[in-house]
Amino acid sequence: MKLNYGTKSQEYDASGTASATKVTLVNSDGAIVPVLLPADKIGLSNTELFELALESLYEENFPNRAENEKFSKVAQELQKNKEATDKAEQAVTENKENLDTVSAITEVLIALAVSQNGGMPTHAYGKVAAFIKPLAKDKRYNNGDIISGAYPFDTNPKWPSGTKTIFKFQMQPTEGYTWKEQSLAEMLQQGVLTVVMPRID
Repeated sequence: MKLNYGTKSQEYDASGTASATKVTLVNSDGAIVPVLLPADKIGLSNTELFELALESLYEENFPNRAENEKFSKVAQELQKNKEATDKAEQAVTENKENLDTVSAITEVLIALAVSQNGGMPTHAYGKVAAFIKPLAKDKRYNNGDIISGAYPFDTNPKWPSGTKTIFKFQMQPTEGYTWKEQSLAEMLQQGVLTVVMPRID
């Protein structure tokens, strides 16, 4: 069933506050599919609303498939960026600007992957964890920085000690942390790091 953009309207709750943007999708057989999007989307173009409505329908009807496809795309992009970074590093003096751009995109993709609700599927998690850089001696880390390393505990049979794991720094935004070869277990116990776990089925 091929859907097309139909109409849009602003929905209001009982108090008169805008509660949603209603996008109606239609097809040539007379089907009408209403999709509710956040209220602040009303100002988007018809094309943007159409794409958001389709995405919403897809995620609602195929949640696991949609999520897995997103993570697969992220993993593919990370691999492409890794290859581009490796090439750029070979000629860093000529390609400093390109290297900075690729590094920035890579950090955004990693942050996107790590911040997904419900956790990454384990296959995507393994690819992302292998790509993220480990702790670097004397490097200054800030709140939200992401590193990878071997899981230091042996308390979970589904996640044994030594498994490549993603960790995230958590501290006050004005604080920082310089790594002086402290163990991951010690940093976790101090609350400097938190573990970003995958979705373990």
